[in-house]
Amino acid sequence: PTEPTKPVKGSVSFDIFHNGQPVEAVVVGTKITLSFAPLYAIPHFKTTVRSLVRSSTPFPAEYMSVQECQVEPIDSKYEWEREPLPIIREGCQADLVGLVCPPKQSEFGVKVSVEAFRYQSTPHVQYSCLVRICPFAPCPPASCAPVDGCPRDKRAARSLSLEEIRRALEADPKLASQIGISPHVLANRPGHSDLMCSVHWNSKNMLISVSSSNFRMISVESQLLALGGDHTVKRRLVVVNSEDQLRYYVRTGDVP
Repeated sequence: PTEPTKPVKGSVSFDIFHNGQPVEAVVVGTKITLSFAPLYAIPHFKTTVRSLVRSSTPFPAEYMSVQECQVEPIDSKYEWEREPLPIIREGCQADLVGLVCPPKQSEFGVKVSVEAFRYQSTPHVQYSCLVRICPFAPCPPASCAPVDGCPRDKRAARSLSLEEIRRALEADPKLASQIGISPHVLANRPGHSDLMCSVHWNSKNMLISVSSSNFRMISVESQLLALGGDHTVKRRLVVVNSEDQLRYYVRTGDVP
């Protein structure tokens, strides 16, 4: 029997945003967004295709879920505050540290909106999260209670039609090459009838198989096998007490 494939290290990016901009320091109580996105080709390919067909609807991200998140101080002076505090537990808000919104799908992955939390002895905190990638089947959805002050997710998703994909591939041979289709195949094919294109929406990952009399079936499933599973990601943040302290930090890199 083959051994189970271990998740690829560095498969998930984790960034912290405020007002749409990445931040490394904020004032305590500021609403920030923990943003998670996959670092592999399938979502990028889907985004590229959608831009080619001028679709403004973001692709869904059921293939990714945030299972756990916690916040902890860095180099705290007090042992009693060193224990990590959960903010996401079993895919839902833990309700232990200020405002925490349930994880929501974003255009590129999953996001969690929280209020920046500051410890008594240190402004330096670290967020650690467990992110699950389900490449071939939707991740089991978590049923989270609504939270006052959190936005509702009203976004509707749609799939691409086969004809839209055909047009996108014809419009950009480089895009076709990214998924293993030789550009001369699209350029020299005699007609639409010779190009068979099938799309499988496995957990909203677009797995494309293209076939004709001139070339063989193409699959990206092998690329996804190593990416499934749980990934631990971490990001540090400086949380200061006032706007004056934030300006001082931005100017000097030090906390007053």
